[in-house]
Amino acid sequence: MDALVDAFVRDVRQIPGERFEIYRNGWEGQIGMALIDAVYSKQTQYETRWGKGLLPRLLAFHGKHERARSDLRELLKLSESELQDILGNGVTNGRTKASAVLEAAKQLVGAEVYTHEQYDHLNASHRSAYLTVHGLGPVTHNYFGMLLGYPDTKPDTWIIRAVQRVADAENLGIIVKSKLARTVVTKAHGTTKLGKTVTHMDHAIWLTERERKPLYQE
Repeated sequence: MDALVDAFVRDVRQIPGERFEIYRNGWEGQIGMALIDAVYSKQTQYETRWGKGLLPRLLAFHGKHERARSDLRELLKLSESELQDILGNGVTNGRTKASAVLEAAKQLVGAEVYTHEQYDHLNASHRSAYLTVHGLGPVTHNYFGMLLGYPDTKPDTWIIRAVQRVADAENLGIIVKSKLARTVVTKAHGTTKLGKTVTHMDHAIWLTERERKPLYQE
């Protein structure tokens, strides 16, 4: 572990400094948007140079459903098809992402979470409410919290690949999974302090790694 962290620290120090300042603070104060983003961003191109990807759809939803973007009770007034009309027909683990969003909203409301003011990312019942939804897991849960302003890292495909690339270059014989990737990035931030929070570092790594070779085309 120490050898991997040390090597990863050397790697992230090669990232241009300005990239650690790019993170746009997600959807702080807007729990509906954070939930939609967390679910829909799973294995999806966020934005492209041609103006496509998830981001334009998120902005369209944000503009059309003012109440739903900040209150889960209002989000639950929308149908699955209404979400799909704006956000697309993406699926996760055999179900539509729209249905996963609505079930997660229902579970969180059942845990008395209506707006960002009631949500506590470290609360076990709030975490359980999210993770009971089929198709959602710890990675998107981490990202959900990040979007609401909780410093964390989202060990998605790009972050895992960044850590795996370093492990392979050092011939460490390690298969990197999401939990290890999260630990390595967190430790690297603690060592380097690059970026205001670990979320800023996560975003800088994500931006840099996705430039190496696209995994998803749109």
